[in-house]
Amino acid sequence: MVAELEDMLGVRLFDRTSKGTFPTDHGVSMIRHARWVLGDLERMGREWSEPGGLGIETIAIGINSSSAAYLVPHALLRFEQRAAGVNVLVREGSIEALLPDLETRKLDLVVARLGARAGGQELVQQILCEEPMCVCSSADHPLAARRKLSWKALAAYPWIMPPQGSPVRAGLDMLFQRQGIRPSSRIESASVVNNMVLMDSSQALSVVPRSVAAYHARRHRLSILEMELPPVFGPIGILRHPSLDPSPNMLALIDCLQAEAAEMSRQR
Repeated sequence: MVAELEDMLGVRLFDRTSKGTFPTDHGVSMIRHARWVLGDLERMGREWSEPGGLGIETIAIGINSSSAAYLVPHALLRFEQRAAGVNVLVREGSIEALLPDLETRKLDLVVARLGARAGGQELVQQILCEEPMCVCSSADHPLAARRKLSWKALAAYPWIMPPQGSPVRAGLDMLFQRQGIRPSSRIESASVVNNMVLMDSSQALSVVPRSVAAYHARRHRLSILEMELPPVFGPIGILRHPSLDPSPNMLALIDCLQAEAAEMSRQR
């Protein structure tokens, strides 16, 4: 089948060697476009299967924990007031897990805390805001009522660490290295809900986006500890594939994300 395809296209797609079969430059290009076609077919299948017919557009966005817990939900509430007949499919995951689906056009947008890996891709980036992080604990944690906390005091308790490779983990590891500490940690988790349950049931500490932490602190579900963290975690932004032209509804959603990000910045 590959030979027939090569004959039809008039180019060699793969080099056959004793060590295996490897794509040529034409083969790499074909693979990339084939993935786009498969992604577009998946999107078409979702559109055709929507109740109400073909007039309903679906926008697929990927989010990570830094953008999921506050910014995106509030932006979607804004979007609901502006757009009718639009479905928004939201999928949460790490940015490392979301980027392959963005690159194959299975996702329209990724809203996430941007790190070095995202910056190295040939993707359209749009910075939304510098969302600070803070150290949090349960509401009745021994450190919750203390002022002028030291890093040594924080290191005495177990930590729920962000996953390896995430922008937040890279920033937190940098801070620990600067302070010469190595807190004990047996759990890595990017789930805000999971981390809140763990903190509520133990003396573990975690870093949480400040807007998320303030929301839950007002409901007495956690405490924000008195430790100011420097801005080493990277901004929250939007990523999209340059080959995918945004629809008017997608542009409206981006506008709602920008508006919500501006509102968050004003409230800090």
